[in-house]
Amino acid sequence: MIRLFIKDQISWILFFVILLLWMNLLFYLDAGFEGISIAYLNMTSIGLFIVFVIFRLVIWHLQFKNQAILHFEGNSLFDLYNREFEKLLEQTKQKENLMSVQFQEQADEQVMWIHEMKTPLTAQRLMIDALPPSKKKQELDLEWIRMNFLLDQTLHTLRMQTLEKDLILQQLPLRELCIKEIRSLQSWFLEKDLEIDMDDVTHEVHSDAKWLQFILRQILSNAIKYSPNGCSIEIMSKQTADQRVYLEIRDHGVGISKEDLPRLYQRGFTGSFGRKQSASTGMGLYLSKNIADRLKINIQVTSELNEGTTVKLFFPIPNKMDEIHTV
Repeated sequence: MIRLFIKDQISWILFFVILLLWMNLLFYLDAGFEGISIAYLNMTSIGLFIVFVIFRLVIWHLQFKNQAILHFEGNSLFDLYNREFEKLLEQTKQKENLMSVQFQEQADEQVMWIHEMKTPLTAQRLMIDALPPSKKKQELDLEWIRMNFLLDQTLHTLRMQTLEKDLILQQLPLRELCIKEIRSLQSWFLEKDLEIDMDDVTHEVHSDAKWLQFILRQILSNAIKYSPNGCSIEIMSKQTADQRVYLEIRDHGVGISKEDLPRLYQRGFTGSFGRKQSASTGMGLYLSKNIADRLKINIQVTSELNEGTTVKLFFPIPNKMDEIHTV
């Protein structure tokens, strides 16, 4: 530490040595000064300088010590905060991982429960099909469709988190997909005496059959639900100027108010007419929009109150589907 002090104060020391040598040279040249007086003056100057150096050393030592303490404490506090932050970060990650595992376990249990429910539903389907035609059979068939529809909606809600891992993209004829979904809802169509016009559905699209059918099922079920008895539902496919295929589903039901249109895709939103129907869950369009976004399908809904609703599904140009991750 002394060496560090001398190095730090070398300018003062050199200044004193040079000054003392200069004074002695002057005294030597001046014959009026006696040798003992010069020696006394030198001893006094050196003594005072030593006192000054000791004083400077004490001050310097205290300053150096305080700076060292502050530097040490600063580093210690930084290390302490850093360790605490890393500890909290690790705890947060562990909690997130635990919650993710618990959520996945719950989702898996719910999926298993739904599949278990499908077994008695299948048995009920066979029992209903075995009944002779009657009003009672039609009512049972309709309730079975609604129950199966809700279970299917719940199942797709749970699987939607891993949708990208479950995609199989292929060329699909829109007409066949629409016919399949119409048949699954046939009893509902018959109960409300609804007509289907789909002569103009001729195009094919590149998409995933299972998830696209789910979207069609939600849109068709809404069209049936909000259409009065005896109306028609029109389905057609067209192509835009930029070669984009779109499917149009139009009903002539109660329509949607302008106030409700901006909120159609909100989770749980049932709308003005949906609140009047206990069967409305507010999940159909929410799920459809989420799935459509991942399939790069653009959903457009236009509606006039008391005139009907038109839903258009704009499919991506085939080379755009490369953006979707598939297994």
